[in-house]
Amino acid sequence: MPAWLHYAPSKGWMNDPNGLIHWQGRHHLFYQYNPEGTEFTNQHWGHASSPDLLTWTEHEMALFPGPRETAPYDATACFSGCAVEHDGGVSILYTGVLGDAQLPCLARAADDGLSGFVKDPANPLVPAPPAADITEFRDHSVWREDGRWRQLVAGARREHGGSVFALSSPDLRAWDYDGVFVDRAGSKVPGAVWECPDYFAVENTGALLVSVIHEDGEEGPAVWWMTGTTSGAGFEVREVGTADVGDRFYAPQSYWTADGRRIQFGWIRTHDDPAGLGGPAVGFMTLPRELSVRQGRLHCEPAAELTRLRRAATHLPVTGAARLDAPRTAGELVLDAAAADGVRRVALRAPDGAEMTVDLSAFTGLAGPLRLFWDAGIVEVYRGGTAGTWSDLRVTELAELRLDSAPDATGGQAELWELARPGRHAGPAAERDAG
Repeated sequence: MPAWLHYAPSKGWMNDPNGLIHWQGRHHLFYQYNPEGTEFTNQHWGHASSPDLLTWTEHEMALFPGPRETAPYDATACFSGCAVEHDGGVSILYTGVLGDAQLPCLARAADDGLSGFVKDPANPLVPAPPAADITEFRDHSVWREDGRWRQLVAGARREHGGSVFALSSPDLRAWDYDGVFVDRAGSKVPGAVWECPDYFAVENTGALLVSVIHEDGEEGPAVWWMTGTTSGAGFEVREVGTADVGDRFYAPQSYWTADGRRIQFGWIRTHDDPAGLGGPAVGFMTLPRELSVRQGRLHCEPAAELTRLRRAATHLPVTGAARLDAPRTAGELVLDAAAADGVRRVALRAPDGAEMTVDLSAFTGLAGPLRLFWDAGIVEVYRGGTAGTWSDLRVTELAELRLDSAPDATGGQAELWELARPGRHAGPAAERDAG
C-alpha cells in the first residue's frame, strides 16, 4: 500500500534530502537516488517539486555522475549537497565522488524549472581536504553573510572524531579554509564522523544540525542539534539536543520559504525495516517540519499545510481500544495536553493482526497537544517542539487503535482525524504548474 503523506520515488533507492529550495513559487526537493536498484550505490540526484508541500510531482533525474571523460571528479557518485539562489538563478554545491575521493563541486541550474544542472569547469572546487588530519570530508551547508559565501563541510579529524569545517568565498568557486567550525569536544555531541551539516541563523542565534556515525560499539540518537553563536573563531555552542527521538530519522536538511519559515525534510530509513525491503522503492521523506529557535533551543512542529488535509474528526476514549469503521491508510491522532500526559503507548493494529506500538514516554510533560500521524506503516509524533519517527511497514492500513494510559492519568480528550489523500504526479521539471 503506497504511503499517502510521505514522498517516495516510484522506484529505486532514496536517501538524504538535497538541494532544498523554495524557488519561483515551488518547493524543490532533490535527494540521493539510485535509479537502477534498491541499494545504496550509484548515487544520482532525484527531483520532486510541490506548490504546497502536500501535492508532489516526481520529475526526471537532475544530476548524474560523470561522465568520466569530462567530469571524472564525480564519476562514482554525486553525494549530498545544498542549493542557493545566486545571480538570478540556482546553484548547488555537492560532494563529487571518484573512488575514495570526496570533494566539493559546483553546478548551475539549466533552467528555472531546475530540471538539470551544468557542472562548473572549476570542479572540484577544493582539490583535497584542507588539513592533514581530516579523515572524512563531505556534505555541505552554504549561506551568504557579510558579502561572502560561507560553507560548512562535515566529516572527521584524526584523534578528534566528528567535526564540521568552515570555508568562505567571494564567488562560490574560490574557497578559503577558515578552520574547524565546531567538533565533538567543543559541543559534547558524540560521533566518530559527522555528516550532513545544516546551518541557519535566527537573529543572533545560530542553529546547526549534524547526523552522527557512532564509534564502534556505541549507540544513541543519530541526529543532533546545537545552538549558539557564530564568529570568525567558529561556533560557540550553548545548547545541544537530539533532533528526533525515534529510530528512523537521518540526514535532515532545511530551507527558507518565501513567507519566512524554515522547513525541514529528513530521510526515513525504511531499509532498517524488514517489511520495507523487496518492493520497487526503498526510503521515504518525512513530513515537512517547521523549525524555529525558542529560548535557545531548536523547536520542531508539523508544517502548517498539513492541517489542510483534515476532513472529519472522531472522538476516542483516552484509554482502551477503538475499532475503525473501515481500514485507513493514513490519519492523524490528536491528544490534548491532559491526555498526552496520561497516554504512555499507542498501538496500531492492521486488519491482518500485525501491530506496531509507539512509546510516547519521551513526550510526557512537554507543552501542548500531541499529534501523531500514521501513513502506511510510518509514524511521526510531535509535541512541545520534539519529534519522533518510527516505521513498521507491515501495518499498511489501520483497523484498530489502542491507547494505553498510566494508572494516574487524569483524562483529557482524543480526536482521530480522517485525512484527504494528496495528489502525486510525474512530469518534466520545467512544468512549473504541474500538480
